[in-house]
Amino acid sequence: MTLEEFRRRHRPRAVRAGGQTWRVIETRAARGAPVLVLLPGTLGTAEIFWNQIAALKGRARIVSVTYPAVADIVALADGLGALLDRLGVGTASFAGSSMGGFLAQWFAARHPERVETLYIVCSLTDPAKVNPAKLPAEALRRAPAATHRAIVLGSVETWPEPEPVFRRLKDILRHSGRRLMTAAALKARVLATATAVEVPPLALPQARIAIVECADDPLIPRAAQKAMRRKYPRAKLYRLPRGGHYPYITRAADFTKIVARHLPRR
Repeated sequence: MTLEEFRRRHRPRAVRAGGQTWRVIETRAARGAPVLVLLPGTLGTAEIFWNQIAALKGRARIVSVTYPAVADIVALADGLGALLDRLGVGTASFAGSSMGGFLAQWFAARHPERVETLYIVCSLTDPAKVNPAKLPAEALRRAPAATHRAIVLGSVETWPEPEPVFRRLKDILRHSGRRLMTAAALKARVLATATAVEVPPLALPQARIAIVECADDPLIPRAAQKAMRRKYPRAKLYRLPRGGHYPYITRAADFTKIVARHLPRR
């Protein structure tokens, strides 16, 4: 299914929970099926996981989200809990990419009893390991939202395009960053990650964690990837030789198989 076809069939709906408004694409499944929550990165919205939603919608109840403009990762994690309460979801598996992977870890830190499987995709454990010379939080807050958007989208333009799918990926991200979210919402996402501290130790058994990383990731440096492995040495590690920062688009079939492999079976 193409993204254009997916958009015609699956329109996000607004859900108010915990004083925040989320936008959600949700699919139903058989009674008792596992729940899979999909958490996008800084430039993603609920639709960015269209390949996985289309492929897994019969296997799991899927909840893919677009975040409210909340600039605090802990508040966002607790807000996610309120959203799941609103949707009647108790426990679930969580697949988060980049910022979404960071958020998924924070959710697991604060609500471990609600996490079945944790998929951490092209993500980080500590913002300082991704950008050791990061600007002070106050400087980031003072910067105009339009500046944040220009920097984030400008970074995308520098990424290599070894295959046509990587060029298509850039088109998707441009559309998402300019049309599907406001500059203020994008700034909130940047701040939520950049001003956060390292994820605390998780009570979740590491056998229920799957890490997906790409050898050619243009955003997550090797040092941050190694830090992720050190933090979760008993997690299942999948290292893709090529996939960039968005393997669920550039290596959609491979990524979907990984997710399906670790979904709880009822």
